[in-house]
Formats: sequence, structure tokens, C-alpha cells
Amino acid sequence: MRRQARDSFTAETQSVAEEARRCVEGALRKFKQSLRVLCDTPRLRGEVFFKTTHSSAFILYLTGAFALLLLLAGCKAASPSNAQSGDALPTVVATVNNRPISTKLYEMYLKNGQDALGLNPATDEGKRKLDLLKEGVVSELIDRALIAQEAERRGLNISPEELQQAEGRAVAENGGDKRFEEYLAGHNLTRDEYKEVLRWEIYGGKMQQEFSKEITVSDEDVKKYYDEHKQEAAFQLPERVTASHILINARPNLIRQQLESEKSLAGEALERAVREELERRRARAEELRRKAAAGADFAQLARENSEDPSSREQGGTLGTFARNSHPKAFDDAAFSTPTGAVSPLVETDFGFHIIKVSAHENARAQTFEEAAPEIRHKLTAQRLAMRLREWLTEARRTAQIRINEPFRFGALKTEFPAM
Repeated sequence: MRRQARDSFTAETQSVAEEARRCVEGALRKFKQSLRVLCDTPRLRGEVFFKTTHSSAFILYLTGAFALLLLLAGCKAASPSNAQSGDALPTVVATVNNRPISTKLYEMYLKNGQDALGLNPATDEGKRKLDLLKEGVVSELIDRALIAQEAERRGLNISPEELQQAEGRAVAENGGDKRFEEYLAGHNLTRDEYKEVLRWEIYGGKMQQEFSKEITVSDEDVKKYYDEHKQEAAFQLPERVTASHILINARPNLIRQQLESEKSLAGEALERAVREELERRRARAEELRRKAAAGADFAQLARENSEDPSSREQGGTLGTFARNSHPKAFDDAAFSTPTGAVSPLVETDFGFHIIKVSAHENARAQTFEEAAPEIRHKLTAQRLAMRLREWLTEARRTAQIRINEPFRFGALKTEFPAM
């Protein structure tokens, strides 16, 4: 019978899951970049809406401008702001060393953040969180302006090619030129005005490289961290198996649809034909299982017979995986089959599987050698974040920063004078 793409066991259990993971992580990464203001910072201590990962703290401070804020798990762009609603605001939020920060950028970030968090200013809790968001957006704009000015002071210039590439990425992330222009129009921004955001992003990356030159993590630091934390869950590897499989597709609904279309069957005649076709496929799978158990080359059997196109050409290999990577019946069989053996026939919603297990690893702690690269990355990120926090604290103290009265929220009222 004609095989359709959706018949792929591996594609639906691995590829689709991977695509969903990338989408969610991409959205979450941009969400965190835009809403660093709601994390546990010195200015918003205690108002933690989500926990950052060990490496995100520095990212949230320095890399990846708010850009197009593809905030939701569905990877849709945030809705436009309504700059005309409410009282008219001054055109400048603040000045940093006599250089203005546009209110348009503040309104864009605020609307994106409010939409992402689903804040309802009509409720007391929504208003409280919105006030925190407003304070955080202004603080973030000031920090980004300070970082950009320091990059300029150090001679870290942005080439036309760098700016063009950043703009191209922004357009692509928003779904093309048309949607990008719609986004800008919805926020009353021109491309030239939006380039300030892109410059902040590029300067942030350049300053990250500059601060990285000051950071060192010794082998002794890594070993000390490992010894102190090796019993934690982050360093525990789950039970895993390495296995291959042969799939014979057997989805009753697809079989039924094809028999209806090709043989014009219906009613009991159709159901009988479906049962007969399922039994033929089961018998075929059982015969392949018998050959594999008798010692036939499993990879060759898979290449010649498996109906999982994503693993067939690799001899059916699925690599190494933990539990809950596939349907329960499949995983139960894979984890109960001895190493080197072939499983009994396994039936899932995809069809009939023959599984061969080539390795079985018990749950264990990572060795120092396995854990060391991630520990070094983590310690480096932490020290980078600390270094930037120290630098920003001093820069905010010494810079000439003035905030327009309508934007002096929370602690900003006492930290900086009014314009």
C-alpha cells in the first residue's frame, strides 16, 4: 500500500517532537530576552516570574536585542501596540549622557511584554505586574544604551555588512518583508528607527566578547564544582538503550481509507478486508522477526523491509534513547529485551515493530570528564553575568541619566533625576 509521510514512526516520535522543542525554546529564548525585567534583578528583587537557566542570565543582560519578540509557543509575532490610546506621552523616555531614548521603543517593548504575560491592568495583580514591567522596560533601555555607548567608546564599530545581516535575520524571524513591515507599522516605527534595536543587539555581542576576555575558569574551579554538585539531578544520566527497529506500517484507519478508495468497499466487507490486511502485515512482520532472531543481518533486513523512511537507510538505527522517547509499548519492549537480542513483535499505533537492542546502560552519574564541558560553560556564564552586573552598577552610577517624569516608575524615582 502507498506509504505516506505521516506513516513514519521516527518522524512522528522524534522529528516532530524536535521541531516542537525548537519552536518552544526559540520562543522562550526571545521571551526571556525581552522580559529580563521580570527576573530577579537588583531593581526587581523578589519579583521572579520564571527562573533563568544557568547560561541565560548573561544572555538576558547582553545578547539578542528584543528584536521581533516571537513570544508564544506557536511562534507568532506579538500584536502591534496602540500608541494612540490613553494620554499622549513625551517623545523621549530618558537621556543617557545627553543621548535620547525613543518612546516608540518603550511602547513596543511594553506592549510585547504585556501581551506575552497576558497582563490585565483592570485587576490589582495585573496592574502591579504591569507597573513592574514598565519600570523594567525603562531600566532595560537605559542598560542597553549604556552598553552601546561603551562599545562605541572602545572603538567596537558596526560595519554596514553587520547591520544588514542583523536586519535580514529580523525580517526572516518575523516571516518575511511583508510581515516585518506590518510589525513596524503597527508600532509606528520606520526601518531606520528599528535599526537602533539592531545596533543594541550587535553592540551587546561585541561587549560580550570584550568581557569574555576578562573571565577565566580554571580546571580546579571545574573539579571543585563537580565534587560539590555531582549528586544533583543535573549530573544524573537516565537508563538508556541503543536499539534499531524494523517497522511494518499497520494503521487501521489508513488501510480503511485506501481500501474504500481503491476497491470501493463499504460496511462489513470493508471491515473484513481491513482485518485481513492487518493479519497479512502481522504475518509479514512475524516472519521478519523470526529471520532476525535466527541471526540474519538486522541492518540489511531493515534496509530492505522497514517502512520507517527516516531510519530505514541507516539499517533501522534509532540511536541511544531514554524511556518516554517512543510509545510506551515500544519503550517497554526495548528496555526489557537483553542486549544483543531481538524483541517479540511489538504493536503500536504505527504498526508492527521488531526491535534489536545493541546496548543497555543503567542509570548513573556523569563522570567528571563527561560533565566538565558543561560545568565550564556554566561557570563562565555566571562570571560573565556577575562582571556585567558590576559594570552596569558602576555605569548607571557615573553616567548622566535623566528620566522624563511619566517614565519614573518604582525605584527609578530615586535612582535618577527627572529631565
